[in-house]
Amino acid sequence: MDKQEVAELVKVMEDEVNKGGFHQFFYNNAGDNTMEIIQALETIGALKMADIVKRAASMFPGGIPPKDRFVRQRILLANFPHAVAFESLNNEFFDYPDNLSSLVKRHLQQG
Repeated sequence: MDKQEVAELVKVMEDEVNKGGFHQFFYNNAGDNTMEIIQALETIGALKMADIVKRAASMFPGGIPPKDRFVRQRILLANFPHAVAFESLNNEFFDYPDNLSSLVKRHLQQG
């Protein structure tokens, strides 16, 4: 994945989680790219954020949400009908243990 794709994946994830937590992230099409987003976070050195996303993803049966949005939505609503299920992970995310904007900026500037 190229530098711009890494930056876009991080931004999409960050926007979704900030707007509605991990429940919204997994419900919307951003959740299609959960594994790629974890890789992108690791690529820029946001290892604490990557861990938070991994733990949110691991709540799904099989340890990872399906890539197919509609399958993922059915599982999400059946297992986690209320967004509160992700509240503690949302709060960890909102504490920003990694500075995503500076890590993305540094990543994009690296030769």
